[in-house]
Amino acid sequence: PYQENDYTKENYTPFHSSSLAEKNFLKYAQRDPLDLIVQTTWRILRVYPDGLRQDSSNLDPINPWNFGVQMVALNYQTDDDMMALYYGKFRDNGCCGYILKPDYLIKAHKTKFNPWNSSINFDQPQILTITIISGQFLPRSSIKTKDIPDPYVRISTHGLPCDQQTQKTQVVDNNGFDPIWNETFQFRIRFPQMCLMYFSVLDYDTLSDDDRIAYFSAPVTMIQEGYRHIYLRANNNDETHSTLFVHVDIRNDGNANNNNVNVQNIIRIQF
Repeated sequence: PYQENDYTKENYTPFHSSSLAEKNFLKYAQRDPLDLIVQTTWRILRVYPDGLRQDSSNLDPINPWNFGVQMVALNYQTDDDMMALYYGKFRDNGCCGYILKPDYLIKAHKTKFNPWNSSINFDQPQILTITIISGQFLPRSSIKTKDIPDPYVRISTHGLPCDQQTQKTQVVDNNGFDPIWNETFQFRIRFPQMCLMYFSVLDYDTLSDDDRIAYFSAPVTMIQEGYRHIYLRANNNDETHSTLFVHVDIRNDGNANNNNVNVQNIIRIQF
């Protein structure tokens, strides 16, 4: 069972792993965040969905990751936004399933890092300016429907509470083949090493919830500057022929007033 760090140091070894239900994790994270983080520097912790999730819905894995938890169990059969973030998180390091934590998490006993209190910058803040130019070959909401999608793009960042942001484009009516938005959005990211960027393409519906038809997520540190084609994923994470054509400009926050845009050659890659 999970115990405080002083007790575990005396009675546990590094191969002793503790599992926490999501409610218990939040209780300990709020009561003594540093104690929980320090434990993740020398042994493995696991967080799993609450037993009341009878619909197989998923907890938000971002909070456990912010505290250095190595294993966050999700309901793999549920293709929701949480699973999309999960795929994006481990896209780093060649999708091998292992990624390195930032130094301020690894050395939490020295840095006293607290995800709830982001008043100190342990990272280099960045300004991300993203222009959603157009989409190509966007799928329909299901293989059975004949309705042409009315797509729009929702861009969100997921990391520490100070880096949680969401913006979206306008809706393009009846065009899933080559919709054009040409809209620019700016995100200030204070902790890039802890942050994910999530692009979700949705089909606007007037009388019901909007359907997600494709998505892509990746760590902010993997995103490259210039003109890019983002290869979108289907809801079950399968590859598709759908893409978003975007322009990305990344600057350190101290240079935010520099309006010079570094225009690079058009490159078709999967970042």
